[in-house]
Amino acid sequence: MIAVKRLIEILEEELGKVIELHEIGYETVWLMHEEIDERLVPIHVIAHLADPIICESANYTDEKGDYYTLIVVETGNIENYEVLLKNDEVVKQSEQEDSI
Repeated sequence: MIAVKRLIEILEEELGKVIELHEIGYETVWLMHEEIDERLVPIHVIAHLADPIICESANYTDEKGDYYTLIVVETGNIENYEVLLKNDEVVKQSEQEDSI
């Protein structure tokens, strides 16, 4: 549930309002390397990971209808790799060096 916590933190900072836990959607998916969109998660971030790769996703729709999604990939590094989308467009991505 790391993605849920992080999405709430990010949105509260960005939107300046309290987001309730019950307003957040959540899922965990297991993906093979070839199923991951390289525009969202660069190959070098996941190259060292074995299949399947576990990704968490949390989402929220605000009162204006804007849809926010946070994808979190545990990479084995200290920080997880995160991708934030708004209305399916990348807003922010982690900056990670090549894998260990």
